Amino acid sequence: MSLTACSQTEKGNLIIAICEKDKGCTEVMKTYNKTEVAQTLKRPDLFSNPKENSILVIEKCDFTSENKKTIPQLHAQYGGKGEVKKIADFDMEKYLRQNQCLLCPNPTKKISISISSSEFNGNSYFYYNWNKKEAYMPNDAFQRLYPSGEIEGIIDAIFKDYQFITYINHPEVGKMKMNKPIGLSVFSFGKDKENEALFKRTFKKTKNKRPHLNTPDFEYEYQGKDDEGKPLTFWLGPSYDFCLPIGKFDALGFFNLGYISVDGITYSVMEISNPDFKAQITAIENGN
Repeated sequence: MSLTACSQTEKGNLIIAICEKDKGCTEVMKTYNKTEVAQTLKRPDLFSNPKENSILVIEKCDFTSENKKTIPQLHAQYGGKGEVKKIADFDMEKYLRQNQCLLCPNPTKKISISISSSEFNGNSYFYYNWNKKEAYMPNDAFQRLYPSGEIEGIIDAIFKDYQFITYINHPEVGKMKMNKPIGLSVFSFGKDKENEALFKRTFKKTKNKRPHLNTPDFEYEYQGKDDEGKPLTFWLGPSYDFCLPIGKFDALGFFNLGYISVDGITYSVMEISNPDFKAQITAIENGN
C-alpha cells in the first residue's frame, strides 16, 4: 500500500520517527495520513484521536503513538547524540518487509493465466503452494492449452525444484513420468542473491503502469534483455498476503509467473513477454 503524504497544516497529520536503542531517532520530513498508516500496520487501535497531531515512533516492529514528546526528546530518550538525522521520505512497506514485521499467511494460490506463443495460445490456470515449494497444473488445466483432442491421456504437471515433471496416463502406453529441467533465459534458478542483483541491474522500471486486476492498485512495467540480448518485459504488481522471506528471490510457477522479491518487497509477476511470447496472469485467488 502506498502512503499519502499530508500537508503540514492539516489537522491530524502524522510525523514518523524511526528509532533504535542507543542510536537515537531519524525524522521523516513528510507527514502521513493516520488512517492509511493504521491500515498498513493492521493497528486500528494505534491512534486514539485521529484529529490530533502525533508522532509515530517505529522501533523495528514496535509501533507507538507519541503526542507529548518532541522528536529531539525522543532522540535523546533512545540514546541519540547531536542533531536528529532527517530523511525526505519513507517507504514503510519496504521497512516492514525487511524487518519481517508483517508475517504473510502465504495461502495456496490459484493463478489463472493467458498464454500466447508460437506453440499454443490459450487460457488456463495452476496452483502454487509455498509450503511445498511447488506449482501444480491438473489435467483439466493442461488440456486447456491445446486444441481439443491433440493431447491424449490424463496429464498432471508439477513445477518443483526447477524441474517440469509430468505424470501421464496414456490409454495405449500406460503410465509414465517425465522430468525436464526448466528455466528462464535471464536467471540461474536457485541462486537467489545473484538473481536479485541481476534483476536490479538488467531490468529498469519504465513510466508505464496499468490497473492491477480488479483492484485500485497498479502494476508497473520493467524492461530489459534476456541472456541472448533479446528484449524482455516484466509487469510487476502487489503481492498482498503472499511474501517471500528475506534472502529468497523467487516463487515462480508455470511460464515463470508467480512471485519475486526485490529489496525485501515481494511482487507478483503479472506478465513476462518478448516479441514472440507472452504469459500473463488474469486472476489470482486462494485455492487448495
